[in-house]
Amino acid sequence: MSARNSAKAVVINNGKLLVNRCRSRFGDYYTLPGGGQRTGEMLPETVRRELLEETGYTVSPIRLSGIYERLSGDRDDGQNHKVYFIFLCKLESGERKQPSETDRYQLGIEWIPLREIRNRNLFPRAIRDNIRSLTGYGETIYIGSEKDKR
Repeated sequence: MSARNSAKAVVINNGKLLVNRCRSRFGDYYTLPGGGQRTGEMLPETVRRELLEETGYTVSPIRLSGIYERLSGDRDDGQNHKVYFIFLCKLESGERKQPSETDRYQLGIEWIPLREIRNRNLFPRAIRDNIRSLTGYGETIYIGSEKDKR
């Protein structure tokens, strides 16, 4: 089993956070937009490409905001190891193109007021619980690890 890198974006505009709205068999939830790094692609390139594909917005990474990793047992080989690199990004413009490649569970995108994030089902919870630290202009933070006990 090898780890899969994922570049995620924290994008704030007018006090609102850009999220993907998703649905699984467990119900509705939200995620930060972004996704898997391709071979030969640098993480800032990954976050720009993934945001354009999933949301239609063009962004520029400002800084690496946080790192989070997750080990779960939801793959055929028994393990799924993801390392999330979370970038604070800015919108290049308010202009939005049509998303070209959304995630499997993605229903659309939403702008959620930052003050409401703690009351929303933002996954993973470690990101939701640390959103203030991730949006500040401080150091890159390690927000933890999670291992499913399946």
